[in-house]
Amino acid sequence: MIAEVAAQIPDSLAAYRDGVADGPGGPEAVPLGALRDPDVFDATLAAFGAGFGAEFQTADPRIRVSYWSQFYLAALATPALTALVRLGRPLPLAFDAMRLELDAAGRPCRFRLPADGSGCAACPAPGLTGLVEAHLRPFVELCHARCGIAPRILWGNAAVILDYVARELGTPLGDGGGDGAGAGAPPACAAACDDVAACLGWRPGPGCARSPLAQALCPGTSGCRRRRVCCLRQRLPGVPSCGALCPVACAAPR
Repeated sequence: MIAEVAAQIPDSLAAYRDGVADGPGGPEAVPLGALRDPDVFDATLAAFGAGFGAEFQTADPRIRVSYWSQFYLAALATPALTALVRLGRPLPLAFDAMRLELDAAGRPCRFRLPADGSGCAACPAPGLTGLVEAHLRPFVELCHARCGIAPRILWGNAAVILDYVARELGTPLGDGGGDGAGAGAPPACAAACDDVAACLGWRPGPGCARSPLAQALCPGTSGCRRRRVCCLRQRLPGVPSCGALCPVACAAPR
């Protein structure tokens, strides 16, 4: 883990406190660029599905990739957003500069930063916008190329996770609400919070209109922000739906 970032992550997000770490990791750490190789991608997905049984392994790969991506994105988003909101600085998370470690169940659990800082040099923009362009967009494009999954499903997965993490961190809403990084925050943190709010669609503006994350969520009847597009996970054996976030479940009563 990165101690400075980990110290800022609240207990509610502790499961992913170690989601980004310095150093190359061991030989089992997979360069993210290698996932463009169909054999490497399929082997990574097979390792993830091994604990779910044969029925999971034979499910539509688009559904399996969507579920796998939720673990991937949670491990990435928690430290990335914490560094932005609490410390006012981005982590060097450019996709092709990083390596990925899996846990014993084959789930994405930790990203390894390049020792030479090259992951930051490849970021085209600061803040959450930089994460979108340097990491999330290449990731979405790779998954689409490998299995044909609709990009909007993956953007929805990313948006739900980032929205949740931002709220747990107390990021202020566009109207001045919230309770963590608001009044009295250093200028860098305040600017990062502004960018997060625009990217997630918490307030209108050009940043919101251009953000694939902002377009992925809409207000639910209970006040929560739910997906516009189903993530498909409820089609997997033994995997529950995402509850109030699910557009299919929300539409059923109507």
